[in-house]
Amino acid sequence: MSFSFRTRKIDMRRIGTFSDPKLADQFSDYLQTLRIPAKVDHDENSHDIWIRDEKDVAMAREAMEEFKQSPGAAKFDVTAEAARLRKVAEAEKKRKLALQNKAQKKLRGGSGAFSGRSARTGNIPVVIGMIAICGIIGYVTNFADPKPRRDLPEVITLEQLERGDYLSTAQKLFSALALADPIEYQKSDDPWVSIKKGEVWRLVTPAFLHGSPMHLVFNMMALFTLGSVVERLHGSWFIAVLLLVSHVVGMIVQVVLPDWMESPMAIGASGAVFGVFGYIWIRPRFQPSYPVGIPPFNVYLMLGFMFACMTPLIQGIANGAHVGGLVTGMAIAALAPKSI
Repeated sequence: MSFSFRTRKIDMRRIGTFSDPKLADQFSDYLQTLRIPAKVDHDENSHDIWIRDEKDVAMAREAMEEFKQSPGAAKFDVTAEAARLRKVAEAEKKRKLALQNKAQKKLRGGSGAFSGRSARTGNIPVVIGMIAICGIIGYVTNFADPKPRRDLPEVITLEQLERGDYLSTAQKLFSALALADPIEYQKSDDPWVSIKKGEVWRLVTPAFLHGSPMHLVFNMMALFTLGSVVERLHGSWFIAVLLLVSHVVGMIVQVVLPDWMESPMAIGASGAVFGVFGYIWIRPRFQPSYPVGIPPFNVYLMLGFMFACMTPLIQGIANGAHVGGLVTGMAIAALAPKSI
C-alpha cells in the first residue's frame, strides 16, 4: 500500500473579462471580501477573472454583473479590507506550510529521504519491534500448529493432559498467548475463561499469533507501510496506543459476536492494522492540513478485502476484529488532538 502527500487539483473557471486592469483588480478585491478565491489574468488586451471553486461561480457572476453596472458604488470600495484579508491568508498559508514541512521532515526520519537505513527503521521502534515479535512467535508456534514433544509416553492420563505435563514449549507458548487456554476453552466453551482468572494479557497477545506465513506477511507488510507513517508523525507512544486499543476493541467485538457467525478464538494483528488504516484514512477529513493521505484505490482495496471476507468467498477470517479495529482507528482520528 502506498501513500501520497495531499495535493489539491485546481481547475479554475473564467467568468468574465475587463478591458480596464484597474477595474479587474478592484473586482478581485471585492471577491476577496466575499471569501471567493479568485485570480486576475492580466493580458495585453483583456483582463480575465478566474474563480477557483465551482460552488462560487454563480455568486461571482452575479457580483460581476452588479459591479459592472456601478463600479464606483461605496460597497465596492474595499481595497484596504482586501489587503488586510490577503495578509491574513498569507500568514495562515505560511503557518500551514511550516506545519507540513515539519511533518514531512518527521516522515523522512529527520534527515534525507526514505532511502536511508536510519530513515527506514531508526524512528519506528514500535513497528519494527511488533514485526520482530510476531515473526519470532509465528515461527516458534509453527503458525498456530505448535509441534508436540517427541518424547511423549505411549499413555497420557486425562489429568496429565489437563495439567499440560507433556506439552512442548511451542504448545505452552501458544496456550499462554491465545485468548483462552485451549484445554480450558474446550472444557468450558467460554472464550473468557482464562481472562476471568486474571490473565488479562490474553486480550492483547493474540495479536502476536498468526495462522500461516502468508497471514503473517500480509499483516506485517501492512503494519510496516501504515504504522511507520503514523509512528514518524506522532511518535512511538501514539502508535503503541493506537495499535493496542484497536486490537483490544477488535478482539472484544470478535468475542461478543454469536459463535455461529464468528469463532471467538481469533489470532493475528489485522484488527490493529485496520485501526491504523482507519486512522490515516479519516484523519485528513478532520484536519485538512494533515500531510499524508491514502489514495482512493488503496482505500477501495482495503475496504473491498474487508467486505469480501464477510462472504463465503473467504472463510475463517476474524471479521469482528477487522470491523472493530477499523471503527476504533476512525474514532481516534476524529478525537485525537490536531497537533500535526
